[in-house]
Amino acid sequence: MLEPNAISAIIKAHEGTLKSLLHVEAMLNARFIGMDTHIRALILAVACGEPLLLVGPPGTAKSRLIRAFCGTIGIFDEDDPAKRSDGYFEYLLTPFTEPGELFGHYDIAALHDGKGMIRLEQGMMQNAKVVFLDEVFNASSAILNSILSFMNERLFHDRGEIRRARMRCMFAATNDVPRGGELRAVYDRFVLRSWVENVKDTPDDIGGLIQRGWQETYGTHRHENLVQLLDNVEKLRADISRATKPGDGKPPANKALFGNLAHLVRTARQYNASAVSNRRLVKLSYIMTVHRMLRAVQEGQTAGKAPSIGRPELALFWTYFLDGIDPMVVQKLEKLPFPME
Repeated sequence: MLEPNAISAIIKAHEGTLKSLLHVEAMLNARFIGMDTHIRALILAVACGEPLLLVGPPGTAKSRLIRAFCGTIGIFDEDDPAKRSDGYFEYLLTPFTEPGELFGHYDIAALHDGKGMIRLEQGMMQNAKVVFLDEVFNASSAILNSILSFMNERLFHDRGEIRRARMRCMFAATNDVPRGGELRAVYDRFVLRSWVENVKDTPDDIGGLIQRGWQETYGTHRHENLVQLLDNVEKLRADISRATKPGDGKPPANKALFGNLAHLVRTARQYNASAVSNRRLVKLSYIMTVHRMLRAVQEGQTAGKAPSIGRPELALFWTYFLDGIDPMVVQKLEKLPFPME
């Protein structure tokens, strides 16, 4: 993990990008009621380049939120989806989805003309900056396993050829999580998981839902030209990589943070709330770091003392890194003592 001084330097170098992310977050919060947690997960997914999985029953605006984000940054026209740009790929997966539907079918005419197997790739997943797979776990295990390296390393395997995909961020939505072991590898690669629920049955919540939902469903939407945001975020991540020096992986002299994480992981495993794979634990540390950068800008802490990881970053664990939302487990995690020396 980065030292506080390194975090401070990156914040100063990319304050404009971090402010743009927070601006998009504020715009989405103004449109959706009771979805602050899920919107923050989306912003973290974009900032960190990690796949986000939205889990919840039908009709809870999972797909709408993803499209709203893409509309907000100008990569998708919410009022006329037919105008979708090549930078955005969305597909509803079914048990019968074939690889060609995601990556492009082969040109039969070219094959007949002796030109070999040429894939029709325009507008397909490997060329999109933003990928959204709806009902992701409805697909066959063959389809899902074919995109494992696509999700993690952003590599596209095509008949023995390996190419780098253009993808900057991946979103997925599902009504339920996979139970079978053959899909656990795919599920584990969704580093951020946000559990969406129907609105609470109070007059204020229902009134707010109808008011904003009416606008979302029947109104028009304001778009901004923020496509450059995705490129700027790539530069932010590149600077984080450059700031990572030999020895940054060693535990610091103050081991309070690692002790807190150990308490969280131990408790989650004890109650079968999450196995917390090694991969997700390492990626959690990265997400915590980026969250601290966003929080520093949001709270006006860009000058003065270098920021360090705090309780709000630890809270990401029980918010996005469990296999479900069990109120009892969440309560136990929240009540753990967290010394932040």
